[in-house]
Amino acid sequence: MDRTELDAMVSFLVVHHPIPALPVVCGQGEGAEYRETVASSHDLLANGIRFDMTHAENYSEAQLVKLRDAKTALLSALQQDITDEVAYWLDVSGELPPAGVERCYLIYCTAARAYQALYPGSLDMRTQPMDAVCRHDTVHAQSLAHLLAREDMFVRERASAQAPGQALSASHSYRDIVRASVLQLSVFELARSIRGEHS
Repeated sequence: MDRTELDAMVSFLVVHHPIPALPVVCGQGEGAEYRETVASSHDLLANGIRFDMTHAENYSEAQLVKLRDAKTALLSALQQDITDEVAYWLDVSGELPPAGVERCYLIYCTAARAYQALYPGSLDMRTQPMDAVCRHDTVHAQSLAHLLAREDMFVRERASAQAPGQALSASHSYRDIVRASVLQLSVFELARSIRGEHS
């Protein structure tokens, strides 16, 4: 597989990943020049996927199956946790309020940390709060692109109602994008349940 094909496959897999880009704390420099900055969890995820794909021969079949099953279980639990959280708030108030978005964001962060731990590298993946993400920065842009790409792939073909992210643009806050991502995931999971699909 050449570099172009590899990049296309990695991009495809990141779009299928249900967690939006998250602001991850990372270090730059060494010694007195060291400082903490923010990176995108999607960049870390893409690097992990790329590493696994280019080093697949170093894993046994049993290891690959174990990793695949662990990832599937994590993402299935995430989808269920998000769906349950949204259902709770809809029952209580008929909408997903800021407190519900915050709870779902924490679910995303916990799941992303556990998922990233299945790739080589540091297990210490710290995320920043939603309000730390500015409009037009990398995390914001990647999250919006991820939301819209997932709608193109999953939601618009299955739902006649307006998809959660259709009205969003780069002028919306990161919190708005996370909220739309949460609603998108819960709508997708509900549609899967109605059709009898399993993760």
